[in-house]
Amino acid sequence: MALRTRKKEQKHEKLYTLDEMAALLQVDRRKIVEWVQYRRIPYVLLNGEKIRFRMTDIAEWVENRAQPKPAFKIRQTL
Repeated sequence: MALRTRKKEQKHEKLYTLDEMAALLQVDRRKIVEWVQYRRIPYVLLNGEKIRFRMTDIAEWVENRAQPKPAFKIRQTL
């Protein structure tokens, strides 16, 4: 049931432009374009050419990137 609700919400969710997303993430527009080119950020293509972003996808993406990475353990050899 949750999956259906999420899909329904996404249908009516506002889609953000490159400039809006750059402002929200506080990065340069060129950085957003680069992330799209290398598929590092979730995006939606409209009519095969217009790049747009869903806030739910971006929030999840930011959350996953903010997760602390496991600490590097140094092996001691004797």
